[in-house]
Amino acid sequence: MPARPALALLVLGAVLLTGCAAGSDDPVAPDTPASTPSAGAPSTAPTAPAPSSAPVPAVPEVRVITASYVGGEVVTDGVRVESELGEEVVLRISSDVAEEIHVHGYDVYADIPAGGSVDIPLTLTLPGSYEVELHGAGRPLFQLRTS
Repeated sequence: MPARPALALLVLGAVLLTGCAAGSDDPVAPDTPASTPSAGAPSTAPTAPAPSSAPVPAVPEVRVITASYVGGEVVTDGVRVESELGEEVVLRISSDVAEEIHVHGYDVYADIPAGGSVDIPLTLTLPGSYEVELHGAGRPLFQLRTS
């Protein structure tokens, strides 16, 4: 008689193992919340961006205005640099001596190390004529005229 309880346990174990193995081909059963989004839940699947027919705005060009101070002499793009109101510019100033640049009207100051240069980005929002100078030496580099 002791074989029957052992046989019953063996059959019960086989049934339990077979029940757990059913559907083991699917990593997630289809009725689990992980694979079935609830109503109104956002999708987590990646989506490609919709093509746009709107034109891409043009990036305004930035004009670079250069000046240098070498051996006590000023070399520039011109004594008077004409520009337009709203124009984007970069003042690229170099010097063989340590100096400070001052852009009058905009009250912008920038230090230049000896033998170095500095870029000063500006949006020209002030109409008129403004001197750009070596502040320490009091030497004008050029006049920025905006209209």
